[in-house]
Amino acid sequence: MSNSKAKEKEKKKGFKIPHTFTIIFSLIVLMAGLTWIVPSGEFAREDVDGRSVVVPGTYQEVDSNPQGVTDIFTAPINGFIDAAEVVGFVLLVGGAFGIVNKTGAIEAGIGHAVSKMRGLEFLIIPVSMILFALGGSTFGMCEETLPFYMIFIPLMTSLGYDSLTGIAVVFMGAATGVAASTINPFSVGIAQALADIAPGSGVQYRAIMFVILMAISIGFVMIYAHRVKKDPKKSIVYDLDKKNKSHFVMDDSGIKKFTGKEMAVLVVFIVGMITMVWGVLSQGWYIPEIAMIFCIIGLLSGIVGGLGQTQIVSSFIGGAGDMISAALAIALARGIVIVAQNGFIIDTILNSAAEFLKGLPKAVFINLTLLLENALAFLIPSSSGLASLTVPVLTPLGELVGVSGQEIVTSFQFGTGLTNMITPTSGVLMGALAVARIPWDKWFRFVLPLLAILLVTCMAFLTVGLYIGF
Repeated sequence: MSNSKAKEKEKKKGFKIPHTFTIIFSLIVLMAGLTWIVPSGEFAREDVDGRSVVVPGTYQEVDSNPQGVTDIFTAPINGFIDAAEVVGFVLLVGGAFGIVNKTGAIEAGIGHAVSKMRGLEFLIIPVSMILFALGGSTFGMCEETLPFYMIFIPLMTSLGYDSLTGIAVVFMGAATGVAASTINPFSVGIAQALADIAPGSGVQYRAIMFVILMAISIGFVMIYAHRVKKDPKKSIVYDLDKKNKSHFVMDDSGIKKFTGKEMAVLVVFIVGMITMVWGVLSQGWYIPEIAMIFCIIGLLSGIVGGLGQTQIVSSFIGGAGDMISAALAIALARGIVIVAQNGFIIDTILNSAAEFLKGLPKAVFINLTLLLENALAFLIPSSSGLASLTVPVLTPLGELVGVSGQEIVTSFQFGTGLTNMITPTSGVLMGALAVARIPWDKWFRFVLPLLAILLVTCMAFLTVGLYIGF
């Protein structure tokens, strides 16, 4: 019996899932291998409103540029260079939160809120997910979610859920909102402009999509959270959460009392968040300005929270240090895309797919277009980058079979939105998982059933859209 147990243990050991960084590096190697097999090619591009846009019908083969060992090992540093803005943002935000956390205001506020919401905790999940979804749907909330994991992971664990629930509330709220974008200028807006459609058009049908897709995501997360609360052992990350308990679970006895000082810190934080949303929506702010807001939040929180300058500086350094894994994951994931770009294989893959789609029945065409966008989003996690590459090529193809540009835009929107819920090339997802200390395979196992339901629903929306003149 002991021998069979030992063998079983050894067998389990052999099937251990690789570390997140191992997965990312393996994908860099795989992408480099594809550059030796897939022919190199490029579309001509033109500059449209500061964006590099593909010119349909201009694909031609170019000299191959297979990526070798040197390219594989320079991909990480090239990823850092290419993602420098996001990496810097993550570290600065981590530092700012280090100061806020040092004041104890968030813990005190959460503890106070939990004590006031006994019996109503279930409302936190749907309300929070809707708020994040509105951000995703209107201005493409993505990198901006990274600071919130440091709030929602301890909040969810303190309510009897798990760290995976904390990630799902923030990430799936925003990600479903992005997939069901209504007026998001960074995905739907750009794609509609590329398809020569008035930005903001079709918003009524998109609003219906938003409501239904959000209902599915919220229902899925709430069912999982309820199951975990009822029996913690049913958590996918039960063992991990036990190991990381000191990082995520708040002990009521150690939480500061919620006084005027803690309230002042939270007011600084809330005003900062409102200012950030205002700036993004009305002033066109992006990462530099958002990072500025968090730096101001951190400094003011330290001052009103009664911290000395030494405490503020050490807390900032400690907070940035906590985000190093997330920053590394973002930079390394960007290296995958750089290898594919340098090997000139992305345009070849797109051109081959476009040739295959020609002449198919429109219902088949539009759903295969969705799957194509799903696949290409693995290589190009940037929604604006994917739109600039695919929409100008697929729109004229769609017109040949009676598929409107609006449908092409929607297939792009669904494709990039759904894939970015699971792809290891998404720096935001990998960064979030690094913050929560959750391996990618655990997230994949959790989100796969939801993704399947959302994919079928999106295909239904696309098919119905063909016949209602969307």
